Amino acid sequence: MKEIKKVGFFVNTTKANASGIVKAVSTWLKERGIIPLLPEEQAIELGYPPTGISKTEVVDQADMLLVLGGDGTLLSAAHTPQIENVPILAINIGTLGFLTDASLEQLYPTLKATLAGDYRVEHRMMLEVVVDKQPQVEQGTQPFRAFALNDVVIRHYTHLIELDAYIDDEFFIPYNADGLIIATPSGSTGYSLSCAGTIVAPQLEAILLTPIAPHSLTVRPFIADGNAEITVKMRAAYQSVDVFVDGQRETHSLTAGAVIKVERAKRTIQLIRSQHHSYYRALREKLMLGIGVS
Repeated sequence: MKEIKKVGFFVNTTKANASGIVKAVSTWLKERGIIPLLPEEQAIELGYPPTGISKTEVVDQADMLLVLGGDGTLLSAAHTPQIENVPILAINIGTLGFLTDASLEQLYPTLKATLAGDYRVEHRMMLEVVVDKQPQVEQGTQPFRAFALNDVVIRHYTHLIELDAYIDDEFFIPYNADGLIIATPSGSTGYSLSCAGTIVAPQLEAILLTPIAPHSLTVRPFIADGNAEITVKMRAAYQSVDVFVDGQRETHSLTAGAVIKVERAKRTIQLIRSQHHSYYRALREKLMLGIGVS
């Protein structure tokens, strides 16, 4: 990573301590000759004067991004254009933090180590989702292309949906379920896990298919190769579905006949990892893996 002269902020402004943390970190950076960049939208929400800079401009100008929040804050940041070009240091000031590097107590030691070059960069796989065709597009909606760091969810909240899934153009399995989650390894500890999906090490390249409340015991979670192309078609001509990208960061309503294609994206997210970071420790502590086993 090049010399850090400007640090951009992405902040969970709903946290009670967020304003004080941003002010203190900004002062700390300025004392070291580093320019802090705070998007105007977040500055106003934190009670600061307008900064005159957008999130996109922050990404364009920053040498490093500092995410202050939890996994949700990082997921929201990941949908900013061109963010894949900038390394991200994520500090957990919320509750869950599988994607974040360190806790709030470790903020300044982690910043010091990062500025000194004592870190590694972890590239996290993303998914690209494309609607191949949608014969009857509802008013106000358009066929779309989006990118997901965690998952793409296909579901309908009021009734069962019937889907056919293909892997590399070969028919794989029919789903009669409340929905289907297509996730990255990063997303394996999210919605997929709550639906009995497998936890997958984040450095692997894989695509998870996890059904939501399947109406058959023969339908199981599956892990496909990371280079596979997943195609999902609605079986019933009358059906419509909703597609959610990384939670509700992007939502789309699709009409009957739409074909949804999901594959590994060419872009990745760069996460800064300090020497003390341990994914396995995070799993043990946050999911209490192995508790009670002797």
